Amino acid sequence: MPMLLSLAWRDLRASGRQLWVFCACLALGVALVAASGGLYRQVAGALQEDARALFGGDLEVRQSDPLPPAELDWVQARGEVSRAIALRSMLRVPDGRAQLVALQSADARYPLYGQVTLSPEQPLADALAQRGGHWGLAVDGVLARRLGLAPGSTVQLGDLTLQVRAVIARQPDRSLRADWNGAPVLLAEGALQATGLVQPASRVQYHYRVRTATPPAAWRDNFVAAFPQSNAEVRSFAQRSERVAEVLEQVGSAFMLIGLSALFIGGLGVFNSVQAYLQGKLATLATLRALGLRDARLVALVLLQVLMLAVAASALGVLAGGALAGGALALAGAALAARSLPLVQQLGPQLATMAGPAALAMGFGVLTALAFALPALGRALAVTPAALFRGLDAAALRTPAWAWAASAACGLAIAALLVGSLPDARIGWAFLAVVAALLVLLEGVQRILRALARRLLASRWQPGFALRLALAGLQRPGSALRPALLSLGTALTLLVACTLVVATLLRTIAETVPREAPGLVLHDVQTEQLPLLHEQLGPVQRLQTAPLVLGRLAAVNGDALRDSGDAGRLREARNEHKLSTRAGNLDDVVVERGVLWAADYQGPPLVAMEDREADQLGLKVGDRLRFDIQGQPVEALLSAIYSQRRLQARLWLEGIFSDGVLDPFITRHVGAAWLDPQQAIAAQDRLAAVAPNIVSVRTDALLSESRLLLGRASAALAVIAGICLAASLLVLSSVVAASRARQVYEASLLHVLGARLGSLRLALRWEYALLAGATSVFATMAGSGLAVTLLHGKLDLDASGLYWTGALAALGVSGLSLALGAQWLLAQLRLSPARLLRSGG
Repeated sequence: MPMLLSLAWRDLRASGRQLWVFCACLALGVALVAASGGLYRQVAGALQEDARALFGGDLEVRQSDPLPPAELDWVQARGEVSRAIALRSMLRVPDGRAQLVALQSADARYPLYGQVTLSPEQPLADALAQRGGHWGLAVDGVLARRLGLAPGSTVQLGDLTLQVRAVIARQPDRSLRADWNGAPVLLAEGALQATGLVQPASRVQYHYRVRTATPPAAWRDNFVAAFPQSNAEVRSFAQRSERVAEVLEQVGSAFMLIGLSALFIGGLGVFNSVQAYLQGKLATLATLRALGLRDARLVALVLLQVLMLAVAASALGVLAGGALAGGALALAGAALAARSLPLVQQLGPQLATMAGPAALAMGFGVLTALAFALPALGRALAVTPAALFRGLDAAALRTPAWAWAASAACGLAIAALLVGSLPDARIGWAFLAVVAALLVLLEGVQRILRALARRLLASRWQPGFALRLALAGLQRPGSALRPALLSLGTALTLLVACTLVVATLLRTIAETVPREAPGLVLHDVQTEQLPLLHEQLGPVQRLQTAPLVLGRLAAVNGDALRDSGDAGRLREARNEHKLSTRAGNLDDVVVERGVLWAADYQGPPLVAMEDREADQLGLKVGDRLRFDIQGQPVEALLSAIYSQRRLQARLWLEGIFSDGVLDPFITRHVGAAWLDPQQAIAAQDRLAAVAPNIVSVRTDALLSESRLLLGRASAALAVIAGICLAASLLVLSSVVAASRARQVYEASLLHVLGARLGSLRLALRWEYALLAGATSVFATMAGSGLAVTLLHGKLDLDASGLYWTGALAALGVSGLSLALGAQWLLAQLRLSPARLLRSGG
């Protein structure tokens, strides 16, 4: 072993430039894998933390009574629980003025994620604590201004006098919906009980926020299965703000696609570097074998060299990938720090998550190096001593079956590493299937290109010497066309798909928050108060109102949901839905399936359902639905299924009925008024003075929080895509350079035989231009098809008008990578032909 180590080290030291090319390619590939994996985990984790903070937990269990002991014990055994009691009441100040407010108790664990920001700054527990004979409370800023409240003021709630200790500057779990019940007021649970407002007949909601490591959907299903007769409603973040959750899920899918593509492109760098390095060592290995070195020792020597290089270059790549990820995070942080976003604060501690991607990249680099070293080693062992005298031609050498088997074993290990590192193994297998299909297609494309090159050379058309030499180079045996086309074509196809998906998502994020949103959302407007509402709002850009009725879906086609064996239908039986009429299309809905009835329709009852609710229940247009509304059964035919493509700044109505069906149940209305933020505050003051029961919610805070969250997702997506694109460009350039060593030798041989250096360079440029054109056309078509399949099949998005971005990425990356690789190749032609010929290529 010491002799082999010494021989391996001396041989590596003598490898010179060839060794550096190998290490650079391998390190770049591993760096790309480490950087993309690290960025994905860190940014996705930070966005998930933000989403949880905006919801207040992973899940929420709520009902109008405290949870029974058995249910509470079950919930507490499966996560950290914070209980909040919520109800509406009148808050009175000493001068007699009163305002309807939304009271919410806060226990020691509130909030489970994020934090409440108070002014003056202080811990929430201190602000709400009992001291000096008074319980404390924190009030909404607009409410404080309207009633003239400041820290130290006293207010009356029920039977209790409380002291204002702070103004709520930010309450994260009230940031994503516009269906609040009034101006928020926070107080301790002990204070709320002391007010005497919590009585058996009070309209109280008990909210149990849960923080758990179990996936929310699985947790909810387990709860429903454990307590099928419970009236508690279980909701997750995805249900609290459906559109934001949907966009974040789409961004996560894009991260996954970028990471997998980076993994494959990094593998190309590793593959080509190992292949090129061992191709150059073939003569040396054959010579050692001819001089008597046994096969076992020769195998040990090569594997030792490959492992030494792979470990060293992979370690360097992991460090470079970590630096790349850190730079990207710093870039994202600098771009967003001006807004004091939680994401910037969270990314620091998450650097520890680089350990997983670093280990994956390290294992990936070493296994890939071994996988592609074994066939070359097998060919070296197949060389006879006589071949050394006749000249080695790698294309004519046969790779033994044992080498292919060992290489396949390493390939399976790489596939297992890939699939095992993903949250869903099906994604990994699907990605491997797509790559395999692309390789098969590209094999066919390269055969077609070779046949076309042969036909052109055999035709009467006589191109110039340089173009003829380029065409001959493409179709000759042992041409670099096949490896270059397979490598570049597959990589470019994945890059085009990533570009289209990222561009579509960035456009979707930009359009998710509407530019012209209502300034006020109105709740609990009594029917007789509608004229008063118009009067008090004054001149506004637009005002829409619609009746609001609460009800539960009880049966589908005669089958009661509560008797169903399907967990989804059991959950739905507990949910209370917001129902309305078609008046004014208040929620700006878009019909996806079926058709809405005519405005003057007078026939049997019809209903349209929101697509998420319909899809969860498997509803289809034409189903007969029975609702339970205020204890009365209401049947209607499902006429249409609709969706809302933008962020919900209003109500998210789950059911819309034809006119007249809900009339017996209508006692209140909701509405939306379009006006600027200052007008909204003045309108709130006027409404509070004459109609304190009407709850008005300004949407500027909601839209601001949503823009910040989606802005973080957009910035992170752009940074990750940009970094991976730049790194992919370097990897592909190294692939081109590493795979063309033989071409340098042949060009030098032609130069010795009389070909002008200028003609040879022009021929190389022609060859690279033809290769760039072929790969760009294929990648644009195949990548666009792959992106459209993903966008339509999984993300439900449309890339119309953005296909040019994929074509631009294909042309740009292929042109630049081939140009950089060609520059290295042309630089080699400046060397002495004698020196190149002595090196044997």
